Amino acid sequence: MPGILTRTMAGELLKTILLTTGVLVSVIAFGAAIKPLARNLLGGADILRYVALASVPMLQYALPFSAGFGATLVMHRMASDNEIIAMSAAGLSHGRILRPVALLGVALLVVMLVLVNLVVPVFWSRMESMLARDVTRLLASAVERGEAFDLGDTRIYADDVRVTDAPEGTTADTRLVLIGVAAIQTAGDGLLPETEFTADHATLDVYRVDGRSILKLVLGDATVFRAEDGTLVRTPAAEPRAIDLGHRFQPNPKMFTLHRMLDVRANPLEFWRVRTHLDRLADRMRSEMLREAIAASIIESGRLVLRDDRRGETWTITPGEPVDPDHTDRLDRPRIERRSDDGTVVAADLDEVRWAVERRGGVAVVDLQVERIATPEGGALAAERLPRSVRSLSVVGVQEPPRLDDRAVLDWADAAAEDSSRSSGLRSSVSGEVASIVRESDKVVWDIDARIHQRFAQAVTAPLLLLLGSILAIHLRHSTPLAVYLVAFLPAIADILLISGGEQTLRRGPSVLGYTLLWSGNLLLVVICIGAWLRLRRH
Repeated sequence: MPGILTRTMAGELLKTILLTTGVLVSVIAFGAAIKPLARNLLGGADILRYVALASVPMLQYALPFSAGFGATLVMHRMASDNEIIAMSAAGLSHGRILRPVALLGVALLVVMLVLVNLVVPVFWSRMESMLARDVTRLLASAVERGEAFDLGDTRIYADDVRVTDAPEGTTADTRLVLIGVAAIQTAGDGLLPETEFTADHATLDVYRVDGRSILKLVLGDATVFRAEDGTLVRTPAAEPRAIDLGHRFQPNPKMFTLHRMLDVRANPLEFWRVRTHLDRLADRMRSEMLREAIAASIIESGRLVLRDDRRGETWTITPGEPVDPDHTDRLDRPRIERRSDDGTVVAADLDEVRWAVERRGGVAVVDLQVERIATPEGGALAAERLPRSVRSLSVVGVQEPPRLDDRAVLDWADAAAEDSSRSSGLRSSVSGEVASIVRESDKVVWDIDARIHQRFAQAVTAPLLLLLGSILAIHLRHSTPLAVYLVAFLPAIADILLISGGEQTLRRGPSVLGYTLLWSGNLLLVVICIGAWLRLRRH
């Protein structure tokens, strides 16, 4: 009989818990889809798929409450029907009667641990990917709402949009035809506009390659303004730089499995937020090394040769005075010669030219600033004037240094920050990037630690609520089931709030307060379970 009793009680509990879980998950998952539906990010065919994906993460919230509710219903019914009294009269202790609950609680704990650490993160990632991968819907929705949308370093405004799938004559997956278009392409710092486009219409082709989204914008009958040289031109077609949107979203620890969390925690430099600052520091290092190589080349060869591939021009600058080794970015009394590929030559004697290495589009380029131009030479071309500033030139004869490993980049940064011979601007910039790397590394480690504790605390909540609901249902058998569940429900809500509050505190840094908050909710449930158990044994 004890074996049959255990199986019967466990079966009744499991059946009720599963039924309750199904109802709760359906309601909560549909609620999770309301926000993307309101933002027009989900079409009719995607709603059911999104709700199905959301159902799995919602299990981590539904299972604990379902366990408590199911245990309350089943055990309260058995207590009301005097089945618990009959078991006691047959010689079974309360511990033996609740053995099926304890066994089911252990199984539930294992299920919750697997769910929150291995299954739920995968589905969070798929949900985010589902919203982010459909670039077409995101762009069309922005236009319909009258908002601008950002694509890489380009911000686009449009009055209207028409979407065409698999357009003929192209390998694009989707084409958006934009009406009344204005586009602003910013420089590498993302603050100042580099090029501005306006057009009556434009086509935006979306290509998907290996899970990545590549966008190509073509503006018809466009007016283009370039800030670098102050030119305003009208052209039948203008093509800004192609835009690689990558995978449209970057994962965070919420989407990491436990194994992935531990890997990132062991090497936070590989996390994308840290990697962004590290790559920026590596680019700064390569730019500085290129600047030093250019300076050495000027001192050795006595000239600086630059190439403008966009305009088909070669610039040769020959200093008229010895180059100051401490100020190699300034060339005094130089002679400058601009030679076009068609043979046109414009030359001039200058008072001063300054050059600087910048990075745009992931490539190191040189900008020139011309000061006090003397009378140009060149016969019939004497009326031409050299521009006061020229941007995005490549260096002839000097190769950009290769990318080094992370350790070499950090070692260079430490040395550069302490090198008083370098400019204060460089030292400040390098120190700022190193501080950002340290700060982001600490933040990701704190985030991972907080989420690991949150997941384990949430997993423990489920069996505690199962046990608490069972004990209270027997002890308060003369009350209604909902009244009994309310007694267990209020501490459960407090537990979830304390877990969330503790997690948020720990994400700002490890502290005794954070750990206390996070685990105090479960401690509260344990204390209530012990108190209810002692009262049950006395009565």
